[in-house]
Amino acid sequence: MLLLLGMPDFVIDLSVLDQIANATPLESFWFVFSHGGWVIVLWALLLGTWRYWNFYIQNAYAETVKYVMLAVDVPKSNENGPLVAENIFSHLAGGHGTTTLYQKYWQGKHQLALSLEIVSIGGYIQFIIRCPQDWRDMVEAAVYAQYPDAELTEIEDYVRSVPQRWPHPEYTFFGLEYKLHKHEVYPIRTYLEFEDKLMGEFRDPMAALLETMGKINAGEQIWVQFVLTPIDDKWKEAGDKIINKLVSRKEKKKETIFGKILDIPFIILSTISDLVFGAAEGGDKKSDDGPPTMMMHMTPGEKDIVAAIERKISKIGFRVKFRIMYIAKNEVYHKARGVGAVIGATKQFNSIHLNRFSIQKKIWTVAYYGPVKYRVAQRQNKIMRAYRVRSDSRGAGPGFVLNIEELASLWHFPVILVKAPLVRKTEAKRAEPPFSLPVSLRPSPQAHRSLEATVVLPTALPIKKVLVEPKEDEEDSGEAGPGFAGDTEKGPPPNLPIA
Repeated sequence: MLLLLGMPDFVIDLSVLDQIANATPLESFWFVFSHGGWVIVLWALLLGTWRYWNFYIQNAYAETVKYVMLAVDVPKSNENGPLVAENIFSHLAGGHGTTTLYQKYWQGKHQLALSLEIVSIGGYIQFIIRCPQDWRDMVEAAVYAQYPDAELTEIEDYVRSVPQRWPHPEYTFFGLEYKLHKHEVYPIRTYLEFEDKLMGEFRDPMAALLETMGKINAGEQIWVQFVLTPIDDKWKEAGDKIINKLVSRKEKKKETIFGKILDIPFIILSTISDLVFGAAEGGDKKSDDGPPTMMMHMTPGEKDIVAAIERKISKIGFRVKFRIMYIAKNEVYHKARGVGAVIGATKQFNSIHLNRFSIQKKIWTVAYYGPVKYRVAQRQNKIMRAYRVRSDSRGAGPGFVLNIEELASLWHFPVILVKAPLVRKTEAKRAEPPFSLPVSLRPSPQAHRSLEATVVLPTALPIKKVLVEPKEDEEDSGEAGPGFAGDTEKGPPPNLPIA
């Protein structure tokens, strides 16, 4: 048949495979390389070089960025719930910026991140914010605008008080990183679902976590870290696609110029057919397409899922890395108290029909097969370094997206009803200096008519203490700092990150 149509014959010569199979490995490699295999090798080299270049310039840029650690003293009589914390995260979204191609691929400039942390050292709890030095004014303004009685004080990094190399003969360390079980557009359980509708009372989801962190003893530390990276709204496009799929909505196909050109002959033929034979009865060709969505046929649970996704993508989002660490001396290490209880406290944010947190098994410091001790030590060092540098990429990928409502549920100052006595709180209310501050005027010795103002401070005016930062130790010294809360004496540990 092919000969009758005048089409040429196609012959596949398989003798080349026999030649490669009978040759030596070096001859086989050279044959493949010289007959087009060099393209694959060149592509792999270029791709590897490009990735290494981006990694190098981004690390070089990151070393030029200075960060500041701010300890937040919670207001004593705080009556503001998580809704106020949403405003803080909305304010912090102002850290999102754009870069040019030159800045991104030559200077290594990339989107910076900040870290929100809750630290318990020997049972004494402190809220901490770590941010770039240039963001300090924005962070302080965001907190003071919503919590005027809060206090922010610059402190040293508490991570340096523990060993940096593992395993260690005196301490035991457990770390994990969370991921979302479903797609990131499915929300977790938020604070709106913690309200007792019958009694009209709000049950603070932070109460369980703070109570757990306050139960540990001297020599134990629990760290909870949320690394937030401001992002744009592109992540919401995936939410729209999932909603359209759930409601069986037909998505409009994007027409390209090439597709429109191909449709011209069919449009002409259709127009001629309508003119010659007349249009089909009924006129409207789209009348049989059915309803635009299947919302009328969905169950109440399915409707709730669609509404929850729509609610999540309607708010600002951050890309998040969620880590939990438990470090203690060998004689006081208690996994059930320091790990199991904290994991249990985070489970209250899980929603079976929406989304929930699950442990990233490739990251946590547990191994069951092979050289167990070696694998555990490797994981401990990796997750400790990721926590110490507040990395937004190390570990299980770039993280997942949470909106400001979900973040406010996970990190906010406890309300006054939460009985957490060991949470660091403000000692006094902040107030502006009096308008009629007494001023003493005396003549200047240079000229009788010029006056020099001398401010006389009242004795009761609060004076802010200046924190003197100690000298920084080596990052990978492998030894615990002198301030590690390992003693058994009563009272707050000496390395508590407060001023």
